[in-house]
Amino acid sequence: MKKHLFILLALSLGFSSNAFAADRDLGGKTITIANYNNIVEPDEKFTTYEEVLWEYRHELMDTHNFTFEQKGLGTWDTMLELFATSSLSGNPAAEIFRMDPRFTIAAMNSGLCYDLATLDSIDIENPMWLDTTEEMMTRDDSVYGVFTTFAPRRLLFFNKRLFEEAGLDPNLPYDLQASGEWTWEAFEEISQKLTRDIDNDGLTDVHAMVFDHAKFFSMAVLSNGGSFVEKNEDDMFYNNLSSPETMEALEWAAAYAQKNYEIFPTNWKGQTAMFINAQAAMVIADDWETATIKNMDDDYGVVLFPKGPNATEHVVFTQDSAWVIPNTYSKAEAEDIAFALKMWMALPPEYDDPDAWRLASYANYRDDRAVDETLALAREPGVAKVDYSTVIGAAVNTNLFINKIYINGLTPVESVEAINAVWQAELDKVNGVPGIVAPK
Repeated sequence: MKKHLFILLALSLGFSSNAFAADRDLGGKTITIANYNNIVEPDEKFTTYEEVLWEYRHELMDTHNFTFEQKGLGTWDTMLELFATSSLSGNPAAEIFRMDPRFTIAAMNSGLCYDLATLDSIDIENPMWLDTTEEMMTRDDSVYGVFTTFAPRRLLFFNKRLFEEAGLDPNLPYDLQASGEWTWEAFEEISQKLTRDIDNDGLTDVHAMVFDHAKFFSMAVLSNGGSFVEKNEDDMFYNNLSSPETMEALEWAAAYAQKNYEIFPTNWKGQTAMFINAQAAMVIADDWETATIKNMDDDYGVVLFPKGPNATEHVVFTQDSAWVIPNTYSKAEAEDIAFALKMWMALPPEYDDPDAWRLASYANYRDDRAVDETLALAREPGVAKVDYSTVIGAAVNTNLFINKIYINGLTPVESVEAINAVWQAELDKVNGVPGIVAPK
């Protein structure tokens, strides 16, 4: 997989730098991204694209007189501290820091991120930057971080052989998704048929789903137009658990979990393995997990989660990192840093195609419909969704909330009542003001 990292990164952008200023000189500066690991030019290029990409990057560095590097200076959970301590000292450890989604809001609230909206060298509205990251990192008219690599999460993988053995068309989820009929109701009907006692001993031999209850409940909420935590027009976060859309989704997910369609793994890492071993016909997994799933014996397909009755379109969950620049730099310095970042993340002109990302994705999936239909749908405007609960802080813990329903047997209403005060206290802390509530 490592040999594909640069392809996946660049192809996901769909943008080249051919419109950028050709005569800009950065004076030999070295621009460093503080990453979780070193990302260097591979000694051996495995594809024509890699050869073209690195040749293009060297050309850009020569033309604009700069050096760009990505160094492993921290881990996902130490990067915020490195960013804060080094920036406060007046000597940032890097020009750009990669922030894990769980720390993006904390980074923004630290007051140490440069407002990228004030820079001329980076067009925030350019399609090379993810809309979801921009939305997350916006406060009033200021934007404090950008990112490029789109990674769809919580996709629904299905085993085609088990569908056929249950008397179902192996491409049924694809067809329902294409027709707009991939709904909770259709999903439940399919789940009932997939859950089978093959040898008539009274025990279920094949389940519909390997169950990660945290992922299932959260996708039910998103797929019905709900959310755990929302942001109002004043950029203040509020608890959205009691909204009609969210409560309906929680009730449906809780009811689904009572029907014996699911098999619960013995450890939290076991979901994918149980799907690969055909113990269940479906599993919710992230795009990156195709590295393992694609080698399974059975054929499989991939669709988005079915939509709820309050939704008009399908959704996919995403959880974006953010690149931030310390505000200790002068405007001239920040302009150069932003310019170098834009250069480095650009596509070579010959690969400047909005659909270029497909080339890398085909090799990671078993059939073309996963790419041409499901991943293409995931990239349509408004389909990718972020729930703000993922970036608020440890106290807003959706897993513990869902555990109260699925494991402890509380009703959704009882579970909401049990955590409301804890969540509100954390949201007040993040907002910096008391008592922000959902809009009427």
